Amino acid sequence: MPKWLEIEGLSIGNAQKEIVKNISLRLQSGERLGLVGESGSGKSLTALSIAGLLPRGLKVLSGDIHVFLNNKHLQLSSATESTWLDLRRRHIGFVFQEPMSALNPVITCGEQLMENLEMGGLNPVKSRKEQAMMWMNEVDLPNPERMFRAYPHELSGGQRQRLMIAMAMCNRPQLLIADEPTTALDVTVRDKVLDLMLRLCEKYGTSLLLISHDLRMVAERCDRIAVMQHGEIVEQNTAKEITQNPIHPYTKALWECRPDPHNRRVPLPTVADVMQGEVKAEYQTLEEWNEIAQLLKVNQPLLKVDDLHFSYGKTPILKGLSFELFPGESLGFVGPSGCGKSTLSRVIAGLEPYTHGSVSFFENNDFFQLNHQHPKWSGARIQMIFQDAMAALNPHLSIGKMLLEVRRHFFPLENSRESNAKVLDVLAEMQLPEDAFDRYPHSFSGGQRQRICIARALLVEPQILICDESVAALDVSVQAHILNLLHRIRENSGMSFLFISHDPNVVSYFCHRTLHMHEGKFVEDRAY
Repeated sequence: MPKWLEIEGLSIGNAQKEIVKNISLRLQSGERLGLVGESGSGKSLTALSIAGLLPRGLKVLSGDIHVFLNNKHLQLSSATESTWLDLRRRHIGFVFQEPMSALNPVITCGEQLMENLEMGGLNPVKSRKEQAMMWMNEVDLPNPERMFRAYPHELSGGQRQRLMIAMAMCNRPQLLIADEPTTALDVTVRDKVLDLMLRLCEKYGTSLLLISHDLRMVAERCDRIAVMQHGEIVEQNTAKEITQNPIHPYTKALWECRPDPHNRRVPLPTVADVMQGEVKAEYQTLEEWNEIAQLLKVNQPLLKVDDLHFSYGKTPILKGLSFELFPGESLGFVGPSGCGKSTLSRVIAGLEPYTHGSVSFFENNDFFQLNHQHPKWSGARIQMIFQDAMAALNPHLSIGKMLLEVRRHFFPLENSRESNAKVLDVLAEMQLPEDAFDRYPHSFSGGQRQRICIARALLVEPQILICDESVAALDVSVQAHILNLLHRIRENSGMSFLFISHDPNVVSYFCHRTLHMHEGKFVEDRAY
């Protein structure tokens, strides 16, 4: 198999700091290489350097990137801007983590796809439209005629990611770089999107660089894996060897951190725990876990939802949902994208007015009905962690100011010193940098922004916390830390959780009970 890409001794950073340190990689034509590591390990910067897309202020400090294209060797350290443009237009496709941010919201999907085809050299307009329609069919977008005229916000998350794949592959590049392409997708859609990428790569002989914090998912789909930690490659081998015989302690630790509902460990070990030999987790059988769940039901329910209906216009979304949530209980909601999970969470949080039924809250030995107009309604009772962390944070406020604003609103009698101390404590608990207090949302990674949203909700000290895909964007070590934190809060304060996730292992590990949703209805109630 001919060599297509070779990275030798690559270091990336600025005058103050070296972020990626002396890494070397090779990628053969048609090969699938996985790049795995925690947030901040340098995976995305490595990928961006291959496409000449490093953020402003960062540069290649040493080493080189070689591309072997049509029997021609390109040394990218000395490449001109026109060479980079040609590479990005015709030879390197890029699928980004957040398609909504990568797509132009004011241009139709069809026009954006045609624009990519034009940059790849396809003319005239009629041919571009035909090719655009063909690629919409190729990536299994339903009703291509409608999709062609639609804007990105009118597509689901999975559909937007399919559009991104079509735009990346439409000029049949030699290399496809996929940077966390399925983080926010449910497991069914995730598998379909990944299978689609692999099928297209195999069909057109395209090499794949797949970046993810999910070692298991990468191992199932790649020929080789490189594991990154703190900007360095600590292990590189075939997927089979990485899976069955990992050598480096960090690689072993990535496997150890995964939640396993059939082999429950409380608390979950983090990467640091495993590498330092400080794993103190106790194993909990399913029988013990189910006994705890049954004991919680002895109490009065904290929340009662009865025959809940919700519609957008004339379209019914939630169709007669009923359930109870008990103090200290974690209730999971799982189901495919579009089944109504997030809509249900917004209705319960009072962010959407339901059309029929009731949401009742137990307080002072009495139930009172909650809705957005109820005089006793207060966000202090129920807080929500949203799926899109960037959209949930004010880009014009520093993190410290944002969190202090929340704390002072709900605890007006607290003095400034106490409020500051609470905010700093919760930031430390979320394992955020010491300077996070004075920074703005755009300066954090996706996983860090999600932790900021969790910190903001916890500062209110609610009785019910709604987690809408709150750990989806986190790597396994931080995910383990957050799940341990939520578990401690549940044990110490009796807080209840409504937990939405597309990862069945996470839901069944953390939740006492799970409700399966399909098309706005509950189709299964399962205890673990």
